[in-house]
Amino acid sequence: MIGELADIYRAYLDCLNRQAWDELGRFVDDDVQHNGRILGLSGYRAMLVKDFADIPDLYFDIQLLVSEPPRLAARLSFDCSPKREFMGLGVNGRRVSFTENVFYEFTGSKISSVWSVIDKAAIEAQLLDQ
Repeated sequence: MIGELADIYRAYLDCLNRQAWDELGRFVDDDVQHNGRILGLSGYRAMLVKDFADIPDLYFDIQLLVSEPPRLAARLSFDCSPKREFMGLGVNGRRVSFTENVFYEFTGSKISSVWSVIDKAAIEAQLLDQ
């Protein structure tokens, strides 16, 4: 099961990177929660669609992946240019690099809970340097 969850997760990120929203239900539970809030599949999808609208060059890149079923943890890296404000910061099209530490809980082969923390301090430091 360990390898299976990692493979499912990689396929999920591929779905996100391709913005293949019609495939999202293959990977995400109908009652998915994000940081303790019940979003459901449609709310989760809307959140991701907005992320890509706000950050057109968004790309999820795995830096570290640990799987201990039914949970999976990942450190994702991003190098992108949010169009306007991002996390309350006036990025306004500047390229920034940051990481996200994210934990997932699976029910069967679908993501049922997500806990995510983005390294906002890394973005702030880059904006000060620019």
